[in-house]
Amino acid sequence: MANYKNIEMRSPKGLLGETGADLELDVTKTSDAILLASDWTQIPNSGLTSDCVTAFNTYRTAIRTIRKTNPANPTWPDAPTEAWS
Repeated sequence: MANYKNIEMRSPKGLLGETGADLELDVTKTSDAILLASDWTQIPNSGLTSDCVTAFNTYRTAIRTIRKTNPANPTWPDAPTEAWS
């Protein structure tokens, strides 16, 4: 799994002693950190190519989807590679 900006991506699978709410909170914290670290990629004139901006948009959408649909068993997407214009 690729990791954007070395954010610790934690998967609750196999963790002991955590409740469903704890696991969901962990996924929420991880996804919040990823979204915060990649916010700049959506700013106009970020210096990224338009294809790269689109790739980050798709990546960020996938991160949000994990939070809504599968927080108990997340499969983190690969982060795009930054491509500068």
